[in-house]
Amino acid sequence: MKRRTLLQVSGLLFGLPATSSALRALAALPFTAGEVATVFTPAEARTVELLCDLVIPPTDTPGAVAAGVPQFIAQVVAEWYTPRERQIFFAGLAALDEIARKQAGRPFAEADDETQRAALAELARAAADYQPPASPRGFGPAPVDEDSPFFVKLRELVVLGYYTSEVGATQELIYVPMPGRFDGEVDFAEVGRQWTS
Repeated sequence: MKRRTLLQVSGLLFGLPATSSALRALAALPFTAGEVATVFTPAEARTVELLCDLVIPPTDTPGAVAAGVPQFIAQVVAEWYTPRERQIFFAGLAALDEIARKQAGRPFAEADDETQRAALAELARAAADYQPPASPRGFGPAPVDEDSPFFVKLRELVVLGYYTSEVGATQELIYVPMPGRFDGEVDFAEVGRQWTS
């Protein structure tokens, strides 16, 4: 499946606006894991890597870090985010450091797991009540929402980066390059994972 096709499907699956910066980037950018944009300092890059592991940790399948999501995030923030989106993202990284320093006396990347989870949970709670602006068409979210909170941006980037990666599409999901017959009554217990095609 082409990345662009998968993108259209993922927008429907995850309920994301189809023209957000991350989606625009995925549709147009030939991303290669291993390419790292130099938008983050080493400390920020470490924080992003830890956040990826907190959002999609490795289990019986590889996590977000193994799928190259930190590099994807760096590239989107560097090349596709608007100045406003970039400002919110960096402010969120700084807020995590501030929370961790208050709780444990260390920046986020150097704090223990419990402090990191608590700091991220605090930003998640702050973002929980956020309502995206309404679409000018009168239904659904606005096509572009630059002002979404850091946690919303982070979650969008990690989920999109993971499920459009080879690891996410073939190991976390069951990839069927050529779907066969239609069976409307598949027992989830027999399959154990969602299907993607």
